[in-house]
Amino acid sequence: MFLILIPFKCFADASLTPAQAQVLRENFVMEAKKYVGCSYVRGAEGPNSFDCSGLIYYVARESIQYQLPRTAKAIYSYVKIIPDSEREIGDLVFFKTTGDGSISHVGIYIGKQQFISAVSDGPNTGVIVSSLNEGYWKPRYASSGQFIKAAKLYEDEIDSGVSAFSPAVHKNSGTTGNTGGAGGTSGGFTDKLLVDASLSCDWSLFTAKRFMPNFRGIQTQANMIYTGWKLSPGAGVMLRWNYGVKAFQIPLLFSLSFGDYVRVYAGPVFTVGTCYQPDTDDKIKASVFPGIIGVSWQTPSLSKGRFKVRIAQDLCYSVFNNMENAALSPLDSTAAGFVFSTGVRVTFPLSVFVK
Repeated sequence: MFLILIPFKCFADASLTPAQAQVLRENFVMEAKKYVGCSYVRGAEGPNSFDCSGLIYYVARESIQYQLPRTAKAIYSYVKIIPDSEREIGDLVFFKTTGDGSISHVGIYIGKQQFISAVSDGPNTGVIVSSLNEGYWKPRYASSGQFIKAAKLYEDEIDSGVSAFSPAVHKNSGTTGNTGGAGGTSGGFTDKLLVDASLSCDWSLFTAKRFMPNFRGIQTQANMIYTGWKLSPGAGVMLRWNYGVKAFQIPLLFSLSFGDYVRVYAGPVFTVGTCYQPDTDDKIKASVFPGIIGVSWQTPSLSKGRFKVRIAQDLCYSVFNNMENAALSPLDSTAAGFVFSTGVRVTFPLSVFVK
């Protein structure tokens, strides 16, 4: 099959009517929606995986037979930069996501402040729908660019019902798109919910009697995070066999996530069984509230579709008192309460299971 390359002047020529330009824009957007849910692979240009510029390159070629440059920087240099007030569906939106301040990401504007792009990192990866107003994208937005002639149909006119804006079916998986963007998502409340589950080994550096690494037990966590705000609140539960104090504990966790890598949490702790000072037979009493406070770091992810696997490292402190509810000595309190947790965390959007 021969690929017909239409020169740029065909799209920018004054003889092209607004209606013809609108059809081209709708075809461009409709084709892009078919790939929502595809995975991100650096250097890929379809049809099953893409990087950000590979998506633009492939969709323009397949939908309107137009050959764009291959990289985000080259596309930015090629298109006509336009004011935000003139942005229409089918225009391109550019972002500066790296430290050097250059153009490094590009997406396809689809109206209502939303765009489709292939994202490499964040709560959701792959080809997703994001909002220009999200906490991650808003400060990184650079400008909008046009390579299809302006159709002069803006969002208030488009709302009358254009078929190109109905949910598109992924042509490979059969799923329908509007999924979330990095740092948050567009769409309904459930589209902004991120779920994670982890399994960790607990350890500490010392007890009141000796300074050496100690096995402190095993814990598992499940959390749900709302990603619609810059600081992402969440709630979850931990199931923890605290071998150090010889008791089973159930902390309830209320958290705030700072970006994609740091989370702080606190909450009450419910304890089953008698607690002992680590490395001794001295009984101690677990506090319900205040119960636990902690901070969690996680590495960049390894992604499989919309599931992300990370190494997670927690440092948390649980409150213990003596049997009369008086505070323990600083040494005993630290030995009993401070625990490191090292493990694996799997993260995925709730929309994987909720349609």
